[in-house]
Amino acid sequence: MAIKPKDLNPAFLKKIEDKYGPTRPGDFFSDDLSTYFKANDPKERGEGGGITSKIIRLPSFVKLFKTLDNARDIAKDLTQQKDLRGDQEYKAQYKKVLDTFNAFRTFFRSNYPDQYAMIKSSVDESLKEASTTAGVSGYSTPYAFGKSSISSYTKMGYKPVNRKSLRKKSKGIDYIDLYKD
Repeated sequence: MAIKPKDLNPAFLKKIEDKYGPTRPGDFFSDDLSTYFKANDPKERGEGGGITSKIIRLPSFVKLFKTLDNARDIAKDLTQQKDLRGDQEYKAQYKKVLDTFNAFRTFFRSNYPDQYAMIKSSVDESLKEASTTAGVSGYSTPYAFGKSSISSYTKMGYKPVNRKSLRKKSKGIDYIDLYKD
């Protein structure tokens, strides 16, 4: 999906304009910021008025950052697998992946703060939109949302309560028993 100049970080856009001249209405960038499509000047357009673009390759760390971030997440997920929990060699490899990601993130944030800010804001947006339950399987506890026997609660130290008398004693609201227990 193409990115319009108005949607970019102002610091990043200023760098681009300083190097390649002011942006025009037909300009756009690839979604990973690796390519800038600079539209030709309206005066240079032919009879049909078609827009052509000069293709400018840009140093973009977006794809690399996302790939390293994915690798880190996958390596972290693998640490939860039963077979790898006690594997010290795998833990050492996971630490190397984590250290590589952290070192690159520090480099990226320090040397290309404008691109890093755009990545961070796009990640924050996607986190807001992401569902937190999509990848989670159902509960495997037998009484997660159902009734359990009272004995299982009394074993934990809870005491049964007379709900009817407790509701009547409540001072916060008036009690009306509509359903008559």
